[in-house]
Formats: sequence, C-alpha cells, structure tokens
Amino acid sequence: MKPLFFSMLVAGMATFWLAAPAQARPHDPGVNARQHHQQQRIGQGVRSGQLTRGETRRLEREQRHINREERRYKSDGVLTRAERADLHRDQNRASRHIRQEKHDGQRQGWHNSANRDPGVNARQHNQRERLQDGWRDGSLTRSERHDLRDEQKAIRTEERAYKADGVLTRAERQDLQQDLSAASQHIYQERHDAERRF
Repeated sequence: MKPLFFSMLVAGMATFWLAAPAQARPHDPGVNARQHHQQQRIGQGVRSGQLTRGETRRLEREQRHINREERRYKSDGVLTRAERADLHRDQNRASRHIRQEKHDGQRQGWHNSANRDPGVNARQHNQRERLQDGWRDGSLTRSERHDLRDEQKAIRTEERAYKADGVLTRAERQDLQQDLSAASQHIYQERHDAERRF
C-alpha cells in the first residue's frame, strides 16, 4: 500500500509542479503579436536604411523596457486588464516612435553612398568634442556654449534637409563645409576670448 500511495503522491506533486509554470506565465496573444510586429518593423527599417544606428538603439531600448514591464506584470501569474491596457499604450507610443524615426528623412549613411559624407560627419564630431572640452576647462561660458550648440543644431538641421531626397550634392556638401568652417572659427574665438565660466 505504501508504494502505491507514494507513487500517487509523487505523480500529484509532479502534475502540480508542471502546471504551476504554465499558470505563472499568462498568455496574451495581442501583446505578443504586437511585440513581434514591432521588432519586424525595426528590422525592416535597419535593412532599408531608414533607421540610423542611434535611432535603432533608442527604439530597441524602448522595446526592452516594454518587455521588462510585461515580465514584471506577469510575474504574479496574472495579467490584469489594467496591465494589458498599459502594455498596449506603451506599444502604441513605441509604434509612433518607429514611424517617426523611419520617416524623418535621416538615413543610415552606408545604405546610400551618395548621401554619405565622412568629412562632414568627422568635422561635426570634432566640433562637438571641442565644445565639450571648452565646457570642461571653463573656457566657454554658459551663454557661449548655448549659442555654439544652437549653431551646431542648425547645421545638422540643414544637413538633414539636404539629405532628405537621398542625395547630397557637391554644392550642398560645400555649403555644409563652409558652415562648419564658420562654426569652427566661432568655437575658437569663444574659447580664446577673455570670458571664462569659472
């Protein structure tokens, strides 16, 4: 009698243990399907060049946040109506972000060589570094830094407008280089004038 009782007890416990994980992971096909679809949209944006590396990183970070939130909601074995609604709101917001980033005119440079200009990009990076150095060493005041950063933003906006049609012409490239040369001079002048932050 004891072996039979023991076998039934083990079988009952095994059934309980095997059933518990299934109950602890509530299934929501709507949420899961949307997550899958959004990952596909991001992948398509990367392949087509519609998403830059930075945009892709931000969108993927947003998807990871939603996945973590979903796991937290499901950790108690129940996905409530309010939690499901919150996940759908987050996915709606993420969907809008994907659409905005894919249609903002910025394109991944290596997908379109006519749209790529390592010289412009390298100069922009160099000027950002010079601004940071000027802020760190105190040679730029708050207002100088603000004005110089606005100038950099204006150049980036102009660059995006030039690249919106998928082609960066020689004249557009020259115009950007002239603007970057003027900005470089302004950075030098502001860092070497008498005004100091501290």
